[in-house]
Amino acid sequence: MIWRWVAASCCVMAIAFAGMSDGLAEPQVTQNIVYYDVSGATASEVRANLNRLGPLDPSGRRNDGFTRWSVKWTFEYKDDAVGCAIASASTTVEASITMPRLKADASVPATLMRAFTDYSDKLLQHEKWHVQNAIDVARRIENIIRATAPERTCNLLGRFANSLGDRLLKEAVEKDRDYDARTDHGRNEGARFP
Repeated sequence: MIWRWVAASCCVMAIAFAGMSDGLAEPQVTQNIVYYDVSGATASEVRANLNRLGPLDPSGRRNDGFTRWSVKWTFEYKDDAVGCAIASASTTVEASITMPRLKADASVPATLMRAFTDYSDKLLQHEKWHVQNAIDVARRIENIIRATAPERTCNLLGRFANSLGDRLLKEAVEKDRDYDARTDHGRNEGARFP
């Protein structure tokens, strides 16, 4: 699920993006990993537990791992010769990755544990890509809002800045979907068990 906090509603206007730099913004990032336990003494038993206990995505499909992220932005205004300008902008990213964890006990063969560890490392790399996508879009949103040209009123400026953020956020959500489709949720990157 993707959420955002914005200071105003949106409107449509044109803006020049010349001189924007992706290196200016550094969002505040909070990330955590939540584990769900699976068990089994064979690969097929573990797979059955992954299929039964994996997190649900928004469509209701079960996955072995899943990342939820949100990007929020805020900005402040200042008086300008034109009327109203952006004084400052900042973004935050909150991300939560849900991952499987194999409960180790005497019944789990060492080869199964190694295979699961290799799989979960690759799955985590896949999920971290989603977090990086959120961080990247937060940087872009912050930079584009900072570069927004002044407007006659702060209301117009705020609505336009928020429309830019909304547009970039929608692009990032689509990028997440495309990545999962292209990689089959990480399976094409080696995140496959067994």
